[in-house]
Amino acid sequence: MLHSSSSHSVSNPVTAALRGARRHFVWAALFSGLVNLLYLVPSIFMLQVYDRVVPTRGGATLLFLILILVVSLAVLSVLDMARMRLLLRASVQLEKRAAPPILHRILGATTASSAERSAAIRNLDTLRGVLTGPAILALFDAPWAPIYIAACFLLHPWLGGFALFAALLLAVVALAGEQATRRAAAETQSRVAVQARMQDYAVQAAEVGRVLGMRETIVKLQLDDRAGLVARQGALAETSGAFLAVTKFLRQLFQSLALAVGAWLAIHQSISMGAIFAASLLVGRALAPVEQILGSWKNVLSARAAYAGLATFLRLPDDTAPRTALPRAKGAVTVANVSVRVPGSDRLLLNDVSFAVAPGEIVALIGPSGAGKSTLLRVIAGAIAPDRGEVRVDGTSLADWDREALGARVGYTPQTPTLFPATVTANISRFAAARGDGAPADIDAMVVAAAMRAGAHETIQRFANGYDTLLAIREAGGLSAGQRQLVSLSRALFGQPSLLLLDEPNAHLDVNGEAALMKTLAALRAHGTAIIVSTHRPNLLHVADRMLLVRDGTVMPIEQQDPGAPPRAAGAVTANTASQGTGA
Repeated sequence: MLHSSSSHSVSNPVTAALRGARRHFVWAALFSGLVNLLYLVPSIFMLQVYDRVVPTRGGATLLFLILILVVSLAVLSVLDMARMRLLLRASVQLEKRAAPPILHRILGATTASSAERSAAIRNLDTLRGVLTGPAILALFDAPWAPIYIAACFLLHPWLGGFALFAALLLAVVALAGEQATRRAAAETQSRVAVQARMQDYAVQAAEVGRVLGMRETIVKLQLDDRAGLVARQGALAETSGAFLAVTKFLRQLFQSLALAVGAWLAIHQSISMGAIFAASLLVGRALAPVEQILGSWKNVLSARAAYAGLATFLRLPDDTAPRTALPRAKGAVTVANVSVRVPGSDRLLLNDVSFAVAPGEIVALIGPSGAGKSTLLRVIAGAIAPDRGEVRVDGTSLADWDREALGARVGYTPQTPTLFPATVTANISRFAAARGDGAPADIDAMVVAAAMRAGAHETIQRFANGYDTLLAIREAGGLSAGQRQLVSLSRALFGQPSLLLLDEPNAHLDVNGEAALMKTLAALRAHGTAIIVSTHRPNLLHVADRMLLVRDGTVMPIEQQDPGAPPRAAGAVTANTASQGTGA
């Protein structure tokens, strides 16, 4: 069911976790063997009753056989429960060993798409669920089908040949079902994931759709998509159900025909009367794993697709791998020949961008919407990886920094403030208390200091529970856009960052908030903080040391001049000017 490549198995935590649980699988397989051997007991009991007890009328023998049957079935139940517990422990071990690195990569990957990151943890959950489901039990039982067929041969060659023919025919039906549904199952699973993302987005955009009179249209589009998905799922269920029905029919038919074959052999005195019923039970046990596998084939396919998806995701560059500890970042930034393409396209969002920012310098990015300002800030922050070129902080490439250590020295506010479902204090402190990073009183003091620098302290005090206000998912606890921006700005200023990256930080601020922000930026510059800020509003330009015009993915420096005069582009920045840290 699971396949791995030696080239990446070492760095694949899922493969490593499954190998670490090998002992559990070995013992589960051993117990499965004992369980399947004990499944022979009812057949042997029936043989003995018909061939020994009935002819001799041996009541004592019957009681002894019943005692053996009861003990054997009790041991069978205990072993069956034990193998389930072993598989459960293997599932827990997979969670403990694989979930942490996968979650780290999901939250730290810069080259993976949002869809790939969202699917990764679902794939792990799918794989973990299969380890405790009926599919893996059927796989453990399947190798013992030949044992039952061999037992049929011991009763009579014709019974053995009949059981072998039945097992092979059911296996052919199972393989045909797998071939008939493989592609449709993969396409349906992909459509389900897309539909889930579209549904989530429609829910988030419900307010806009309702206000603009788009509700009926959005509902119609959703229903059309769902109808297509339901049609695919129905066709897949119909096909797989047909194969499952054929399998059940054949298994029941063959089990009944085994009685007929046994009866025919008994009539000709080739086997005993007890062997008739024993043959039926043995044939049924030989065919049961094939039916179970076919019934669980959807889970088997899901597990295989989940493992393949995880393997692909884990082959992406690991941005979370341990790095050599470096000195505290001072904030000097060099952007060298950075280009970023639209995912899946040759269109460039950034085209060969190069410039440098020194500690204690404020650089303002200006330009029309869609020019690439936000993308440039995301690249500098390390949120996304460039397709070409690199970003260096203090002369070291971002790829060589320990991102947690560097992140503690970086302040960043995205264009749309992103807050987490936690208290205001936890958001501003970047969950310092959860990391055990300092005493609670010290963390609280740093949170308040950051909020004051951001001009957010008085606003936060007016929240329902002040700094202890719990923010909800998506709605950010009912905060307005300006309030969210103030909390996000406070988080960026937490811990005296050496590098500050602000994307439209004053977009939702009033005049007083904007004035407080300008004062804070000037103070941070005096303390040696390197600041890159993107803005459409001219007031922040008064505190900027340099301005860079971003247009169509390229960057041009703007000549410094009187605030009332229109800015003049000085020419495109090229690789030759990447090392220059000051502007005109």
